[in-house]
Amino acid sequence: MLRSRRLALLASLLMLALVLPAWADLQDEVARAINQSGLRGATIAISIRDPDTDRTLVRVNDRQPMIPASNMKLLTTGAALHVLGPDFAFETRIVLQGDRLIVIGDGDPGLGDPELLPMVAAGDKQGVTIEEFLQLLVAPIAERITGPISELIVDDRVFDRAFFHPGWPRDQLQFRYCAQVAGLNFHLNILHFFPVPQRDQKPDVSRFEPHAPWLDLTSNRATSNPDPKIGNTFGVARPIDANRFTFLGNVKEPAREPVRVTLHDAPDFFARLLADRLNKRGVRVAAARAASDADAFDPDRQTIVAPLVRTPIGTAITRCNRESYNLYAECLLKRAGHAVTNGNQPGSWANGAAAVRLAAQQRLTDPTLLDDLIVSDGSGLSRDNRVSAALLTAWLGSFHRDPQRGGPFIDSLAVGGVSGTLENRFKDAQFSGFTIHAKSGFINEVSCLSGYVTAADGRRLCFSVLVNDIRAGGVAAARTLQEAVVAAIARELAAAAKVEIGG
Repeated sequence: MLRSRRLALLASLLMLALVLPAWADLQDEVARAINQSGLRGATIAISIRDPDTDRTLVRVNDRQPMIPASNMKLLTTGAALHVLGPDFAFETRIVLQGDRLIVIGDGDPGLGDPELLPMVAAGDKQGVTIEEFLQLLVAPIAERITGPISELIVDDRVFDRAFFHPGWPRDQLQFRYCAQVAGLNFHLNILHFFPVPQRDQKPDVSRFEPHAPWLDLTSNRATSNPDPKIGNTFGVARPIDANRFTFLGNVKEPAREPVRVTLHDAPDFFARLLADRLNKRGVRVAAARAASDADAFDPDRQTIVAPLVRTPIGTAITRCNRESYNLYAECLLKRAGHAVTNGNQPGSWANGAAAVRLAAQQRLTDPTLLDDLIVSDGSGLSRDNRVSAALLTAWLGSFHRDPQRGGPFIDSLAVGGVSGTLENRFKDAQFSGFTIHAKSGFINEVSCLSGYVTAADGRRLCFSVLVNDIRAGGVAAARTLQEAVVAAIARELAAAAKVEIGG
């Protein structure tokens, strides 16, 4: 027995001696990839970690706090899973209290999400339009309510009313990646316009979704010029604090894809939208508004009058990580923030940041990694976020080892060559036999990629490649470096597997 134990120990030491040089080779390969990247003047941070042992295999500037761009979503979604749990779902309720109709928001980013509507079932029909979705809410209300409604109130107080982050670019707040964040969101807080050119006239901009007849569409500066030298340049602008729209550019042919613009104050918009549809169904609504601080509602006097709308956290983190929707990230952050206050405070960027730090403190084995973390927002759009490559790989490793939350977290990521933001990356033969689950990130002068490389035998490594201070034209080089690091990991995983098989 003693002899067999000695032989087993000797075999283990031999295996370790054989495997460790492979990881030394990996450090050399990463160094060569950096030298060949041509990223002059850029700041590069890289960490590669074995998630089974939590041991760092490669480190390059790995404790340097970096701007993570959308890699911040890894922290946000993981913290939301950690705080809220894998069984959590956002829930939007519509109730009647006396003669007041109350929509109780839960911060759900998926309510009326146009890309989720094809999955909504309506009787025998699979998939609905946004108007049909509204009618799914309105029809049962109209059936149950016989008298007039004095007020339709949207209670969005689960979140604060800081609709956009102070660190977001103010000249881009009309674009969909800057969609406002509210305790009641609808249709991603975005309008879809479908302009149509008119001969010798301004284009027709009357078709948009969801249709809101009270909106001011009178500022139409767009043209309908068929000149082949002039393309489709149509765009929509609005002031920061109002839903007044100005139409610009040229419409050469009817829009095949919607032209998107963000909404201001989604709770107020949805209150008016639902009231409009109810009035058209014969239910008179005298007034519609968002809740005020003075409003007090009594759950014991409320009657549910419409279907409960739920978005599971798995759906939310997938929309956030795989498709990189910023609204989902910010709603997850604020909802986690609301939860860590035991529901006593509206979700905010401040208590959302506290939720991320709390989750990191509880999940990471090295408490000094918290020194590398600054949480400004949930999506990574703010340039004030900071995180190190070492923290990211430690964070990823913690989910690899988590039997409850690890599966949903890893499954929410884009898969190289297959899905989401990585669908068109990692298609080369060198990645065959490996699965790359990862999150990309890009804002001006920043390109990042962090995730997992998994071999066919299940062996997995975590990686993070963060590049800041990229000079003009250098983003392609940063992406090439990221892919070179992933390729090096794949080669070393393959080599380690051969050593184990033949050793």
